[in-house]
Amino acid sequence: MIKLETASPEELGISSEKLLEFLLYLEDRKLCMHNILVLRHGKIVMEANYPPFTGNTLHRMYSVTKSFVSIAIGFMIAEGKLTLQSRMAEFFPEYLTEPVHQFKKEMTVRDLLMMATPYDQTTYTRYDRNWTQTFYTAAPSHTAGAAFNYDTSGTVALTALVEKLSGLNLIEYLRPRLFEPLGFSPGVRCIERPEGGAWGGSGLMCSSCDLARFGLFLLNRGKWEGRQLLPASYLTEACSPLIDTRVTNANTEMQFGYGYQIWRTRNNGFCAWGIGTQLALCLPDKDVLLVTTGDTQSVAAGQDIVLYAFFKLVYNFIQNETTPQNSDSLLTLRNKLTRLEFPAVEGKTSSANQINYSGKKYYFENNAMKLKWVIFDFLQDEAAMKYENATGIHEIRFGLGKYTEGTFPETHYFDSRIGTPCNRGYRCKASGSWFNPQSLTFYVYIIDNYFGLLKVNCCFENNRMTLSMSKNAEWFLDEYTGMATGTAEPKL
Repeated sequence: MIKLETASPEELGISSEKLLEFLLYLEDRKLCMHNILVLRHGKIVMEANYPPFTGNTLHRMYSVTKSFVSIAIGFMIAEGKLTLQSRMAEFFPEYLTEPVHQFKKEMTVRDLLMMATPYDQTTYTRYDRNWTQTFYTAAPSHTAGAAFNYDTSGTVALTALVEKLSGLNLIEYLRPRLFEPLGFSPGVRCIERPEGGAWGGSGLMCSSCDLARFGLFLLNRGKWEGRQLLPASYLTEACSPLIDTRVTNANTEMQFGYGYQIWRTRNNGFCAWGIGTQLALCLPDKDVLLVTTGDTQSVAAGQDIVLYAFFKLVYNFIQNETTPQNSDSLLTLRNKLTRLEFPAVEGKTSSANQINYSGKKYYFENNAMKLKWVIFDFLQDEAAMKYENATGIHEIRFGLGKYTEGTFPETHYFDSRIGTPCNRGYRCKASGSWFNPQSLTFYVYIIDNYFGLLKVNCCFENNRMTLSMSKNAEWFLDEYTGMATGTAEPKL
């Protein structure tokens, strides 16, 4: 891989002080970021990596993947394999039964690219075994192409179309056309749909530096190192506001329209966006690119906070010319970049009462989490929750006042293919603190091919302990949601 060039912020008209202010703003709002890159004129002026993530860590990009599907469709059009007006139903007659609804007959490639399918909701669930098939068997609710409604099943159908016409997995189709020319990580891959084939709606695994390359590709309208990889006309249209997003989309910063699997933003921007604040935000008026990865699912409108902060604190102050170097601000910024961490779980690292709770076994009656018993063990700066639930006896370890890395104990969650258990635990980072002498809270961030946050509060009172659990995760940690009170076994 060819490394992207770097420059100091002031060399390219950006204030180090404002970049630091941006980082601190996100930190103050408890946003769990993994990577942040700011580029101008194709050069990195700031790279923030939150351990254990680096700029080369393969990272789940969630719905950013959709923008790559759009690019694959662009290549298909350039190669003469289809057109924007090609009708989707004609490519998959095996999934259709007579009489075929007129709305299905009429839907085009362009309709799906604009998130204007004939359905009012995504047609598949995690339990369906063939997601492509559901797109053609579901009952339509309205005519395609008329109104925006965020429907990932449309992207799934486009992915299946690319794979059917090319005879290749989406990743293999894009590898010689996009990934290799841009210098992507050799291991770039994609989570698979239950029926096989890439999950083009959400499954891409690439690095933040890879995503920066993709953002530059979009900013430069398909040109890379003097070579036009994809016709600029397609990308110009794909990044334009083609359909109104203001009715069915609640995100404030995503109210500016939608192109071909690419969002519009304020300041004449456009971006690839995925849940958890996976972003490649392109701002052509100032030739600026913001790339972020993270897990902000637990913070309401987390991606809006990031975009708002960047516009308000950084973008609005960018100058056209080199600005005077502020060595103190640059040094402070660089020092901050060496000591980044996930959001702190505020509180005390110990309780005067914890010796009374340590090692005590609490038994539970019937509860939503199917917990049978729980034991807490407290060490100097770490703790462990041992427990038994429906899947067996487990343990979660977490730091007190710090994060520790480990493995989440459940092994039945998905991994490389949706619907297939991975038979291993997800990587995680966990930290906790005491809110008061009786109340302990800890957070477990899943940092694997899937991202999510488990929050646990434990309230100790006399001979009882009440657990409250909540999760922010797509399709896992379901059994870690609820409340229950356990009673300690009497001491002999």
